[in-house]
Amino acid sequence: MNTEFHYYITGMVARAAGFTEDEARTIATACEFVDENDVPFTIEDREGGKPYEVYISQTMNILKPKRKLMRIYPIFHFVPGDPTCDEACRRDGKMHLLNTTPANDIATSLLRSAFKATDDMQPHRIGVASHAYADTWAHQNFVGWFDYFNNMGLDPKPDIGHADAEHHPDWVAHRWADDRMVHDEIDNTERYLNAAEYLYNEYRDHLESRGREAVHPWSTVDKDLRKIFGRSMSGFIEYGADDRVIKYQEWAPWLGEFDEDTWYNEGIVTKVRGIPDLQMGLASTFCLLKDKYYWCEGIEKESTNWFRFQEAVKAHQRDAMKLLRKRFNRMGIDLRQY
Repeated sequence: MNTEFHYYITGMVARAAGFTEDEARTIATACEFVDENDVPFTIEDREGGKPYEVYISQTMNILKPKRKLMRIYPIFHFVPGDPTCDEACRRDGKMHLLNTTPANDIATSLLRSAFKATDDMQPHRIGVASHAYADTWAHQNFVGWFDYFNNMGLDPKPDIGHADAEHHPDWVAHRWADDRMVHDEIDNTERYLNAAEYLYNEYRDHLESRGREAVHPWSTVDKDLRKIFGRSMSGFIEYGADDRVIKYQEWAPWLGEFDEDTWYNEGIVTKVRGIPDLQMGLASTFCLLKDKYYWCEGIEKESTNWFRFQEAVKAHQRDAMKLLRKRFNRMGIDLRQY
C-alpha cells in the first residue's frame, strides 16, 4: 500500500470509527511514516546524556548488507499469517510459513497490543501497527524474505517481497493478475475496502470498550470510499491518484497533506558539517564529515511526536519479535541476527 491508504484512508477510517481529528491525524501520520522512516542516525543529547538511536522501519538502501535488512519486512510490511487459508491457494500447491495473509492472528495481536499503550503513546502505536495490519491485504501471498516463493516468471529482480509484482499490489482502484494463485484476477478495490472495514471494526470495538461512539457507520464509509475510488483500472501506470487525493481531502479537510518533515523539524535540528549528508546511493557511503543531530532546545524529547513515533516503532518490533520467534525457529532462523 502507498500513501493513499496508509495516510488518507487510515485517517478517514480512524475518524469515522470515533477517534478525534487530532488522534486520527496522528494515527495516519504514524501509519505512513513507517514507510518513510528509512534513515538510521543518532540524536545527541545537549546535556551530555545518552545518545538516542533511531530505529528504521523501512529500507531503501540496497547497499546495506542483506542480512541486516531482513528483520524489517516480516515485522512491518509482510506479517506472516496462515499458509493454509483459502486466499493462499497456489496453482503449484506450495505453502510457506512466512506467507502474508490478510487479518492474520499475528498482525491482529500487534494492533490490539497497540490499543493497550499509554494515552500519550497510543495513537503512534496504533499508527505503526495499522501499517503492518493493512499491508497483510496488499502484500498477501508474498513473504518478507529472499525466497523463490515470491518469483513471478523471468523477472531478474531479487525475489524479496512483491518486487516481481512491482507496484501493482500497492495501487488503489487497480486490477492486476497474479498467475501464481488459483484466484489470479485481483481487484485492489475489494482488497482495500476489506482492509479498511477490518481496520474500522478494530478501531470501533476498541473505542466502544472505552465508552466512545463511532462518528459514521461502516456502510457510510464504504459508500464514500467506493465513490472516491471509482472504476478499477488495469495497466502499468497508476490512474487517478491525484483526483482521489483531492476527494480524500474534501472528506477530511482536517487531515491535510502528509509531510514527512513536520515531526522531524518539531523535535530535531541538524548541524551540517561541510555539505548536507546524502542519505541514498553510493555517495552516501563516502561522507567524511557526518552531520550531527540534536534535540531542539527548550523541549522535552519525550513530548515530541518524533520521539513517540520512534518509541512506537521499537515497541512494535519487540512485540513482533516475540510473536514471530516460534515460526522462525521452525525454519532454523534466529531473527535477532537480522
